[in-house]
Amino acid sequence: MKKAYWVGVVNVKNQEEYKKYTDIAGPALISAGAKILSRGGRIINLEGKEMNRLVVIEFPSMDHAENFYHSEEYKKGLKFLNINVAERTLNIAEGL
Repeated sequence: MKKAYWVGVVNVKNQEEYKKYTDIAGPALISAGAKILSRGGRIINLEGKEMNRLVVIEFPSMDHAENFYHSEEYKKGLKFLNINVAERTLNIAEGL
């Protein structure tokens, strides 16, 4: 079974409100068996719109990654995100 990766590119606009999301999402991800590879930290933008946060999270499979996104645990954190808190894209990429 091929691993899968959440790849998120985020521009956090309100750190305090975004932390409410991360305080729920981080532990939920770990409890679900995901591995956080990158979540914040130093970023060098080489092309495109500059964003201030990059997130890469490893899952055991594509199904696992997609099912977690739709889980009740993750939805508890998602309710804190809106356009005033963060602008983001999130994709699932299948590993090789």
